[in-house]
Amino acid sequence: MKKNLIIFVFFIVMINNAYSQDSDAINRAISEGDIETLYNFVNNPDGKDQRLLTSVNQAIRRYTTNDSATVRYRTNRMDSRVRNVGNELMENVFKDPERYLPDVVTRLTTGISDQFQRAKTINDWICDNIAYDVDTAFNRANRRQDYVSVLRIKRAVCSGYTNLFNQMCRLASIESIGISGFSKGLGYTGSIGSRPDHDWNAVKINNKWYLIDVTWNAGHVDQRTFIKKYSTDYLFLDSRAFLYSHLPLNNKHQFFAPIITKEQFTEEPYISGAFFRYQLGLKNEFPKYNNSVNEGGFIVELISNNNNVQLNSTLRTPQQQNIDGATWQGKTGNTVSFIFDVPDNRAYKGFIFARLNNERRIQDRIATSLYEQRIIPLLEGLLQSRRITEREKELFINSYFKVQENGNYYFIEDQFDTARNNAVIKIHPLVELSLEMLEPVLDFNLRTSAGYSGFRTNYIRRFPDTYTTFQGVSNTNLISPINGVLKSGAVEKFLIESRDFQRFAIIIDGQFTFFERNNSGVFELEFEIPSGINELQIFGTRNNRNYEGLLKYNVE
Repeated sequence: MKKNLIIFVFFIVMINNAYSQDSDAINRAISEGDIETLYNFVNNPDGKDQRLLTSVNQAIRRYTTNDSATVRYRTNRMDSRVRNVGNELMENVFKDPERYLPDVVTRLTTGISDQFQRAKTINDWICDNIAYDVDTAFNRANRRQDYVSVLRIKRAVCSGYTNLFNQMCRLASIESIGISGFSKGLGYTGSIGSRPDHDWNAVKINNKWYLIDVTWNAGHVDQRTFIKKYSTDYLFLDSRAFLYSHLPLNNKHQFFAPIITKEQFTEEPYISGAFFRYQLGLKNEFPKYNNSVNEGGFIVELISNNNNVQLNSTLRTPQQQNIDGATWQGKTGNTVSFIFDVPDNRAYKGFIFARLNNERRIQDRIATSLYEQRIIPLLEGLLQSRRITEREKELFINSYFKVQENGNYYFIEDQFDTARNNAVIKIHPLVELSLEMLEPVLDFNLRTSAGYSGFRTNYIRRFPDTYTTFQGVSNTNLISPINGVLKSGAVEKFLIESRDFQRFAIIIDGQFTFFERNNSGVFELEFEIPSGINELQIFGTRNNRNYEGLLKYNVE
């Protein structure tokens, strides 16, 4: 009896020890954000403590659902505190970083209790003061990347940005780690090597790890020139969104489950952080990084959760030449559908672009020939006609720098120089530079599938041309026909649904043929395509007086 009791007590002790070890490991995984371990734990729940399972499930949900609390920090606006450190301290920190960096961090973060804002301010200060070291990146130099060396030369590659951010977070009492892995950054062509090519950070705030890529927030490289272009697209971005462009070497630093494998990472397209800034999402698993097109075209469906976002698409050659009439866009509810086609069996790339309807975007790259041969003479004319002042002209010219080997002038970003930025915005339309440029948010490769040779074998163009007015509205959708070439003498049924326009008409030689609303509220017109014309246009009016061009078809 005594022997059996000893065995029973020993058995209970072993169970308790095993549970304690299990509990310690899981609590450590929760603390580290090791969602892969937690995911495996809940997938085998038999015999496990319910309280522990509840804690694990709560942790998984924190990382695998969108975190709306961090959206308000991703404004693309730099914190003004970065310019309030003081000139003397700024001079000293680049001479003696070890001595003066604590003072800089204190000056940046004093009075900020919000840990997110503290981390953002540090991110912003680094972006404002440290340039990407293209010489080291392209093996023309081999500079050290510890935080002291980075501050002394004011340049860094990704590991240097990461090290400096970690040190400043440590001084600000923010828990931060560096992460090594793979990225779809500069030079990515659809595959990754055996060694990591990029570094970034994660900070722990309110018992959750948040991802930050200071390097990518600071700007981008065009050819071999660093272009300062601040953004918050990779500041506290949700784990799954981050994984479209960053794959950590250690699975636990994905902060997500089920884990994304190397194969899945390279199969998926590159989706920029801007994609999520515009509140966009993929409706299904397409596109991949490489895609095949058949006779029906290649369809991409996005979810757009912001009615103020304008979307557009284009097809380009690898040399960045646009292919006219190769893409089409339609919208039903919050689903935006894009159809892409290719003219032949060569390689092409599909792009989707976005901008806010009220957003003004300065052109940050201008071809040298355009700048020197057209814009500069136009500035002289504007000055002579007193449409701009000498100061405004000077501010505009000093806002761009020339890179001879790139063949471009680049905008010198400074969010805090209000006078200069206002002058540049004023002059843009006066020299025929658009302030309504869209930015790329998604791209992918396209080729014909077996047995399909491309739309130019049968048609001049695949889809109708769309004018700017049509592209700028969000509640107008051409249902049919979406074939870009119409046959002379054929009868076509035109269907358009719209809440933007009051009437639609085909106008030929001043003759209006109006659409009528059918029982479903769709604008409808059955029309015989006349002979003797090369193109057919559809116009719309918002006030029953002024008609604007919306769509254009080729006629053969």
